[in-house]
Amino acid sequence: MHATKSKIVTFSVLILLVLPFAAMPMSNAWTAGDEAVVFGHTFEEEYWTNSSIRVEAEDGTNASLTASFVHVGEFSSFLIAFNNANKTDGTQAILPYQLFGMYFKTPENREVFIGAIFAFLLVHNETYGSNDLPDVGNEPAWYIVPLASDNTWPEYTPVVDPIPATKISDGHYRFGMRYYNLTCRVVDANNPLGFWISLALPILTVLISELVIQYDITIGETGEVNAETLYTLGQVNKMKFWGNETAPTEIITDSMEISAVHYLSIFTSQYTVATETGTVLTPPTSTMPLDEDISIRVGSDDERAFDIGLGRNYALINETTGMTVSDNETALNTLLGARLSDLLLVAWQAPLSAWIFAHMAYGLSAQIRSVYTSVGDMASHAVAGTAFHNSNWWYAVTFPEWNSLRIQQDPVYTAYTNLAAGGGGGGVVVLLLVAVGVLVLVYIIRRR
Repeated sequence: MHATKSKIVTFSVLILLVLPFAAMPMSNAWTAGDEAVVFGHTFEEEYWTNSSIRVEAEDGTNASLTASFVHVGEFSSFLIAFNNANKTDGTQAILPYQLFGMYFKTPENREVFIGAIFAFLLVHNETYGSNDLPDVGNEPAWYIVPLASDNTWPEYTPVVDPIPATKISDGHYRFGMRYYNLTCRVVDANNPLGFWISLALPILTVLISELVIQYDITIGETGEVNAETLYTLGQVNKMKFWGNETAPTEIITDSMEISAVHYLSIFTSQYTVATETGTVLTPPTSTMPLDEDISIRVGSDDERAFDIGLGRNYALINETTGMTVSDNETALNTLLGARLSDLLLVAWQAPLSAWIFAHMAYGLSAQIRSVYTSVGDMASHAVAGTAFHNSNWWYAVTFPEWNSLRIQQDPVYTAYTNLAAGGGGGGVVVLLLVAVGVLVLVYIIRRR
């Protein structure tokens, strides 16, 4: 009964997530400032946050979302995040869904959109290969899945705290989201039967003290834009095994490691995925370690549009004592082979994110408005799958030293813009929907 109720709450949450964007103008012509209908702000303002975008469903359920935005020249960055939903029966749902995006033009004036979505964490028991990497299928592994609605520990109240857009200095901005007391279900990643049973039943449940994702944006004089993701995973403070309180140290052993897994999905045409030094990569069928950053290159001339600089170091902190156990641990980066259970866990995010991202892209880009007849036209193509396509690109950042302690790590994303060159005419459009979570590369030349 509890599992069924959670599913209903989650479905209602997804409906509420898209309601604000349904209010955006669907006409053929888009007038600058129309976005104020949803956000209370326009895309011409330098920076803003609205943390109280409120919507209500027909059944009386109400919810709120947060939107943050930064605009400098032809560069824009935004965050769409879910705060919470309140059911008429008193149930509250909190889901750490957030879509981070950047819009800019490359030095060759190709329009580029990049988006990042938080997805899930993966824990594995390092018993295969001695490589400190998740070899799912060859060693035990589990997904850590946040629950939309749960009362496992009623004494711990989940809290969402939007971090508003702030101008730290000229060309330097920051915004994000903070979540406290997240209850998560541990889901078996080893076989289909175990996956479905552990997803439906609360076999192993954990309480994570805090999850913080901040986006620190620095616009340099050379035209490079560094978007640093300040990512914090709090300590595992509580655990229940089959409903019984269990100390985390009784389950989480020294050989267990945790990874942030990223799913890549491609939205059409001409691109390559390569290492920072230019070695072209193909999707692997098994774990493939990375010792270089990933670069996305677009167009027939392989113009460098976007780098994913995966951070190499992280800190371990004991929240109970307040002590820093280590401030110089090394994270490992790898490409993974795709698994059906991975796809199932992000299946709800991909069409939802495509739908929301389509609305943002349509409002920001005149070139996209010339390709699609309306924002509804672009959104329907995205949701129908005629724009976004699945791929076999998965990558992970693994933290070999964990022991259920607090992890802090700062990966870096670098965009190559034309801000230093002073802009220019529009070229073809490139859309990348990165999932921290889902990385979707969209290269629009013509309407399909």
